[in-house]
Amino acid sequence: MSYARWSNSSWYAFYNCNGKLSLWYDMDHIIDWEYEDLIELMEQDPTKISIFIMELYKCTEAEAVEAITYIKSFIEDYDPLDGIEYNKELTSMLTKFKDAI
Repeated sequence: MSYARWSNSSWYAFYNCNGKLSLWYDMDHIIDWEYEDLIELMEQDPTKISIFIMELYKCTEAEAVEAITYIKSFIEDYDPLDGIEYNKELTSMLTKFKDAI
């Protein structure tokens, strides 16, 4: 799922296949964030979050605020239990397949 694309934003932000938020500013600032790291980041003082993002990505304050909206959307969309359940189902299917051979 894409939250933003470079064609209409300074950011390219998407939920990648590894269950991470890819939050890319430019080709020199492409970072894939773990859910847990984003939770920890968002628990900080709100003024420090923007400053941290501006320093990390070398972006403007307005762009940092925009990035925070994508982070919040990802956190709302992401369910860590989905990944755990998927892995359990996959393991079960592979076990059944191996037993059938």
